[in-house]
Amino acid sequence: MATAATRAMKSVLLLLSVLIMFGLSHAVISEEENLEMERQLKTDYGDILDCIDIYKQHTFDHPLLKDHKIQTKPKHVPKSTMESESPRLLPDNIKCPSGSVLIRRTTKEDLIMANKVKTLGLNHATNPGVAPDANDAAVRYTKHNFGARTTMNVLGPKTLPLQASFANLWLSSGPSEKLNVIQAGWAVFPMFFSSNTTRLLTYWTGDGYNTTGCFNYLCPGFVQINRKISLGLVLDQLSVYNGTQRDIQISLIKNANWWLQLGNQFIGYWPQKLFSYMSDHADNAVWGGLVISSPNKLSPAMGSGHFPKDGLQNKSAYFKNTQIWDGTNLTYPSWDQLALSVSRPDCYEAQFAPGVAPTTVDLFYGGPGQCHI
Repeated sequence: MATAATRAMKSVLLLLSVLIMFGLSHAVISEEENLEMERQLKTDYGDILDCIDIYKQHTFDHPLLKDHKIQTKPKHVPKSTMESESPRLLPDNIKCPSGSVLIRRTTKEDLIMANKVKTLGLNHATNPGVAPDANDAAVRYTKHNFGARTTMNVLGPKTLPLQASFANLWLSSGPSEKLNVIQAGWAVFPMFFSSNTTRLLTYWTGDGYNTTGCFNYLCPGFVQINRKISLGLVLDQLSVYNGTQRDIQISLIKNANWWLQLGNQFIGYWPQKLFSYMSDHADNAVWGGLVISSPNKLSPAMGSGHFPKDGLQNKSAYFKNTQIWDGTNLTYPSWDQLALSVSRPDCYEAQFAPGVAPTTVDLFYGGPGQCHI
């Protein structure tokens, strides 16, 4: 872990590099100093974070977004989402100057790995029930909605290179061959990120994972507005089995566009132009865990790696206080509106439990895996 002094130094260097990039500094920086600055701007996990002019981000290369007018915040969102706590699991002292946004740099290696993921068909396998090479333990809400909000604990299940373990909120609409999907949460995805770190991960598609969509910023589509939080950042404060639990609150809310919110911070949005069947609303909301693996490997752990039957509080992975956004209010779905989906009960489990409020339905899920998919 970096010290406070190290983080502060990185912040100063980050700001200085952006001032230079925007032409606000007249200092002459040598090539050696530039290289040293870039080295210092790397996070403890090797990522490089850039401050990009909000109007020059890669997403506006999308043909549907050439003349897109940026929204800096939604006009109408649930008041309670703004009263949420600020995210606590992300790097401190990093903030881009006004007029720019923080984006994790996409490398050549990222693009190579993303293409490999797509070639193996693992991108579409990240959606529960879509592919046979995935296992899920999740809750399904099948009803007209404008988004959802949920709180999930952050864990670090061990995975092999051709595996991944997710905890996500999914929204979708449309037939399978043209499925519109947005998903957001965390994942351990060593094939994609070249490490076993737990990271903030999103995905979207407008045509059933065929030609549109991608993870995070790997293709044009997601409009970044936040100066402090980037998709792909490492969530390095993990929950401890039978100990302290660390969690994040994820919201996907439709307000003209589809907004992604972490705690009380709006990270950005997917413009409604990207979608046909989700241009107005979603027909499905799913939350829970999912794992993928190459066919010749035993499946990885999900959540804490333990079944809910082994213990719930402080032991199992969870989604708590999940609410559905109806366009006006956030409401708790009733028990009879929810259906558990567990693809391999011998490997993973999902279990409902009453939450703190009488109407709250919490999900506990997970398991050790070690099954042939």
